[in-house]
Amino acid sequence: MSTIKAVTFNKYTKPDGFVLADLPKPTIERPGDVLIKVYAASINPVDVKRATGTLRIFDPEKFPARIGYDLAGVIESVGDDVGEFKIGDEIFVRLAEVERGAFQEYVVASSKTVALKPKNLTFEEAASLPLATLTSLQGLLAVKGGLQDKTVFVTGGLSGTGSAACQLAKNVFGAAKVITTVSTSKVARVSELLGEGVVDEVIDYKTTAAGKVIPKGSLDVVYDTVGEALSYLHLMKPGGWIISIITLPSGQKLKGLFPSIPSWFCSMLDMAFKISQYRASRYRVNYDSIVLVPTKEQLLDLKKWAEEGKLKAVVGKVVPLSDFEGVKKAFTEIFEAKGLTGKTVIKILE
Repeated sequence: MSTIKAVTFNKYTKPDGFVLADLPKPTIERPGDVLIKVYAASINPVDVKRATGTLRIFDPEKFPARIGYDLAGVIESVGDDVGEFKIGDEIFVRLAEVERGAFQEYVVASSKTVALKPKNLTFEEAASLPLATLTSLQGLLAVKGGLQDKTVFVTGGLSGTGSAACQLAKNVFGAAKVITTVSTSKVARVSELLGEGVVDEVIDYKTTAAGKVIPKGSLDVVYDTVGEALSYLHLMKPGGWIISIITLPSGQKLKGLFPSIPSWFCSMLDMAFKISQYRASRYRVNYDSIVLVPTKEQLLDLKKWAEEGKLKAVVGKVVPLSDFEGVKKAFTEIFEAKGLTGKTVIKILE
C-alpha cells in the first residue's frame, strides 16, 4: 500500500508534539470527489486551537488527528461524477470539516468545495487565501448597507484576515477610507504588500493609541481581528457596524455548525453575545461576530479578484515540510500569536 507524509498528533498538544507520520494514501470513494496532490498548505490560528484542545467542546478530535483547511495543488484523479475538473488542473480549496488535513501530500475533497487556482498566483500564494479571505469577505458582507463611500477601520492590517479585509473594503466594496493598525516595523510595508492607495491611514499601535488619532464619531465600520472593537465605540457613527472575527459568536450560530455543543454552553455564548450587542446599542452601533461558512461561489470570487489585481496574497513565510523542526516552529509562532506578517505557508511538494 502506498503511503504519504502527513502532519498528525496523537493527543491534544502544543505544536512541539506534532508528528510527521506515514499514512495510507487516500483514495476516492465517492463519485463526486477529487484526489489532490498538495503543493502548499497555509496555517490558520484555528489549526493550533484544534490541536491544543481549545475547540474540543465544539468538535472533539479522534486520534490520530489531522489539522489544516487551506491548500493548493493539482488534481491527481477524479470521481465518476466529476465533470468540472480534469487531471492536471491547478486548484485551491478550503477543506470541509470532515475532510480536514491539509498538511499532507495527498488529500481527497468534494469537488463542490474546490475551485481553479488564480492563474497569476503561485501555489503558496493561493494556499494562503481561502479561510482568512473568505472570513473577511463574509464579515464585510454582513454590514447592512455596504461599504461604498464609508470609513472602515481594520485592526491588524497585515495579519491574514486583516490584509484581506483592507483590500476587499477598498478594491471590491468601494470604501472611501481605510484605516489600519500595524506594529512599528510594518508601517513602511503596508503599501508594498497591499498596494498603493488601499490603506489611507496607518497607525503604529506600538507608539500611538488608535483612539487618540481617529476622531470621535468618524467610523462607519470596525472590522475587529484582535478583540478590541468595543473599546472603539466612541469613535463610531450612529448606525455603524462592528464586525468581530475574534470573539465567540452566539451559541445559536455555533450550534448550526457543531450540533454536539452542550446546550448550557450555547446559553452562555448567547448571553455573552447579547451583552456585547447591548453595549454597542448604547452608542446606536450594530454588533455581529462571524463564523465562516465557506462556499465555492465565494472562492471563485476570490479567484476573479486576484486575477483582476484587486486582491493580493500576503505570504510572510514559507517552510518546507521536509524541515519538520521548522514546521513545528512555524506552528508555534502562530500558537504564541507572534504578530507575523500575512500567512505562513508549508510547502508540501518541493
